[in-house]
Amino acid sequence: MSPAVVVTADGRLVTKAVDGALVERKLSAEGVQRLRNEAIGSGLFVSDRQISLELAPGATPTQHGLDSRTFRVWNGSRTVTVSSPVVAQADEMYFKPSQERTQLDALAARLRAPESWLPASAWAAPAPKPYVPDGFRVVTSMEQVGGSQPDVAAVDWPFNTPITDLGEPLAASSGVIAPLGPGTRPLRCATLDANDARAARDAFERAGAGVSDGPDGAFGTGLTWRAAGSGIVLFFQAVMPDQSSCTDAY
Repeated sequence: MSPAVVVTADGRLVTKAVDGALVERKLSAEGVQRLRNEAIGSGLFVSDRQISLELAPGATPTQHGLDSRTFRVWNGSRTVTVSSPVVAQADEMYFKPSQERTQLDALAARLRAPESWLPASAWAAPAPKPYVPDGFRVVTSMEQVGGSQPDVAAVDWPFNTPITDLGEPLAASSGVIAPLGPGTRPLRCATLDANDARAARDAFERAGAGVSDGPDGAFGTGLTWRAAGSGIVLFFQAVMPDQSSCTDAY
């Protein structure tokens, strides 16, 4: 669920490797400007918009879901958001050609592999290293939890706020996405620094809860909540360098 590429004004560049792991490098001021020029120079980030697909005449595409790709680019005084569907090469015949989609596909490829075209002068620290987040965004959902996961009451929770009250309700308009089930809405969201997230995980594991890990540093668990006849699922997502809270844009 983490973004594929994040570039900040101070040169931090976080990208997702083929195996899903997040790695960080450092750009020079020249490198930041080159990446910015690559995006802004495309002319695609003037205003927010959703690029749609148009069926080719007489086309009947196979029925399956489509992925989408979202770009968020700082342009002048605001962040411009442009989203576009991602179409597999085998499905392109079903849709009218789109210069904008073609440009965005090419831009995404270049941003994901800047080492393939940026000069040496664009890098302050070109060697990738594992991304170490400063904190985690924690999204919770009240829903049934199966298996032998422990009860909420069995967790020696290290914070004053109870697990069931962690965070604030997440607005329906929020761009925060978490791989949770169809539990009680709205979801709740909190931010913890890296040390507190580690303390929370330790508490889960001491109670005997199974914790699943994602290649991008995310982790999650579920607890039963017998007092309410339900359960709670918690998903911890590594915060990116341009994120600070549950109210950020993604």
